[in-house]
Amino acid sequence: MNDKKYIFFDIDHTLVSHVNKPHIPNETREAIKLLKVHGHVPAIATGRASFLTFTTANEFDIDYIVCSGGAEIFVKGKEIYTEYFPDEHLKKFYETAKNFSELTAAAGKKFLYTDTNSKDIKNYFNAQAGYDCIRNINEMEEILMCYIMLPHKNLNSEHGIFYEPPEGLRLEIMNGFTEARHEKTSKWRGIELLIEHEHANINDVITFGDGANDVEMLKNANIGVAVKKSSEKAQEAADFICGDIDEGGILKACYELGLL
Repeated sequence: MNDKKYIFFDIDHTLVSHVNKPHIPNETREAIKLLKVHGHVPAIATGRASFLTFTTANEFDIDYIVCSGGAEIFVKGKEIYTEYFPDEHLKKFYETAKNFSELTAAAGKKFLYTDTNSKDIKNYFNAQAGYDCIRNINEMEEILMCYIMLPHKNLNSEHGIFYEPPEGLRLEIMNGFTEARHEKTSKWRGIELLIEHEHANINDVITFGDGANDVEMLKNANIGVAVKKSSEKAQEAADFICGDIDEGGILKACYELGLL
């Protein structure tokens, strides 16, 4: 497999390990470096908003980014696509946030809006952004995604759009939270748009991921790679399961797939 490939990596639990504390394994850094040497294009496909993605992208010197679950796309520092949360549904989010202020949040292009008092949450996201990125919900501007920090199985009609989304919204159901975005957005759709922008072949796409929001891109890519400890659905969707990322799993997978 010597032809140029576009290889999209999820960030959390794929590029970035969260064992003990968030870190990028040295073998993963080596994999990205070698992929470039061999003429491939490492890229990112993440649920993080752009302001929470750039630090990691810059560490790897990655120029191709699908973020906000496909609601934002960047190529070489230029934003080529944005799909905002539908304005007509923001009022419904406000209503839920008013009743569940410690559990709700929304992400824009530069800030995370939440009324939580948790110092741990604030410190975690400020570290990702590299600056004080937390603002109150009543300061919200243009929004890309909204969240409630509960799994969907624990929700009921009181949780509004997160329980039963109105037309125009897409729910992403994760292990510990539920996310709402514009219905047109997904990581895979973002990858398709980026590949189209680059006039590349969608059959040259390989994806690495671990979670529920990676299932579509793992299933539809020419080769989908689920990392060890992925969700069951991610493993079922993948063509290949690589080893533990803290034990060089991504680097080994790149060799096994003939990319290096």
